[in-house]
Amino acid sequence: MKKIIYLAVMLTGLVSSAATPPRVSERVLKAFNETFSAAENVVWKEFENKNCEASFQQTEISVRAMYDPEGNLLETVRTYAEKYLPPNIIARLKKKHAGKEVFTVTESTSETQVSYYITLKDAKNWYVIQSDPYGNFQQLDKFKRGEGD
Repeated sequence: MKKIIYLAVMLTGLVSSAATPPRVSERVLKAFNETFSAAENVVWKEFENKNCEASFQQTEISVRAMYDPEGNLLETVRTYAEKYLPPNIIARLKKKHAGKEVFTVTESTSETQVSYYITLKDAKNWYVIQSDPYGNFQQLDKFKRGEGD
């Protein structure tokens, strides 16, 4: 699995470096700098609909922020460790999914919704759980682990 992730990251890097740099408007840059002043290693991407996406790091959190051409923040996607989840979700997760380890968390935020996609693992399986901000869970998927014992 690590090899596949590494290959995907390398291919993404090669494709990005070959493309022409996106033109990010002053409005978008101003809004971005006001909101994410601690952003590091920022990489911009422009889409056909003229929206822009910034991918960057903030401490131990990987972030993607999508902006429209006017500088309005449309969506953020943050990927991080369990310790950055809200305490109410951690407490409910530990109770409902005892014996499972949190592998990663992906938080998706838009103007109207916040969702947490939590990948859990135990000795035999991977689980993808969705949570709302109140700790209401729904299992989206379950996979058998392919790693050797």
